[in-house]
Amino acid sequence: MVDQYIFSGSLPENASTYVIREADAQLYEGLKAGKFCYVLNSRQSGKSSLRVRTMQRLRDDGVQCAAVDLSAGGIQNVPPEQWYADLIDTLIDSFGLDLDFGDWWEANQLNSLVTRFCKFLEEVLLVEVQENIVIFIDEIDSVLSLNFPTDDFFAR
Repeated sequence: MVDQYIFSGSLPENASTYVIREADAQLYEGLKAGKFCYVLNSRQSGKSSLRVRTMQRLRDDGVQCAAVDLSAGGIQNVPPEQWYADLIDTLIDSFGLDLDFGDWWEANQLNSLVTRFCKFLEEVLLVEVQENIVIFIDEIDSVLSLNFPTDDFFAR
C-alpha cells in the first residue's frame, strides 16, 4: 500500500509516511507525566498529525483524550454563551458523558461563563471520567478573532 501526500489536515494515525520527530517523544512523555504541554509551529508543519498519533498512544495506555478545534464551524461569530456551550458540548460528546446538558446549563445560569466552564470540568468531567484525561486544544489563535474577551478563559 502506498500512502498519499496530504496537503491539509492530519495523516491517519498509522500512515507510513509519518516522520517521527523528537517532539513525538517529548509531547507524549510530558502528557503522561501530567504536564501542561503546548506545540507551537507554523502552519502545515505536522502539528495535527502529531496530535493524532499522540492521542492514539495515550489511548493505548488507557488515557481518555479529546480534541477541541477552536476554529471549527463558524465559532468566531457566536455570542460568548454559545462559544462556551459549544466547548462544553464538544467535551460531553468526546468523553461520552451521560449528562442532560440543557438542564445542567440552566441549573448553573447564575454563574459566569468561565465559572460554568470550570464547574463543568471539576464537578462533571473529572468526577465522571475516572481515567487520566488529556484535552488537546487546536487552533488556539482563533480566539483572537472572537468578539468578546477570552483572557479569563486562559487565566483559570
